[in-house]
Amino acid sequence: MVAVCDVQRQHAERARQEFGGKADIYEDYRKLLERKDIEAVTIGTPDHWHTKIAIEALQAGKHVFCEKPFTFSKAEAETAANAVRKEIGRAHV
Repeated sequence: MVAVCDVQRQHAERARQEFGGKADIYEDYRKLLERKDIEAVTIGTPDHWHTKIAIEALQAGKHVFCEKPFTFSKAEAETAANAVRKEIGRAHV
């Protein structure tokens, strides 16, 4: 693990220690997504954040693993599916 993000710093520090103590800590996931050396993210936020963060991670070129529920509505699912399709298309260019 190279980075961990949590709005509660003590949670991020505990996660860093559990995975070797070397991960960079972020309180804003958008700053983590800016890193070019990070290829994949795991999203374990409260449920209502899953889709938003996953789409932004895809747009940043990251692979995404997300716990369920991924979305709460058909509209969110369609938006996420479109983001995946766009990133797949970009990867094949």
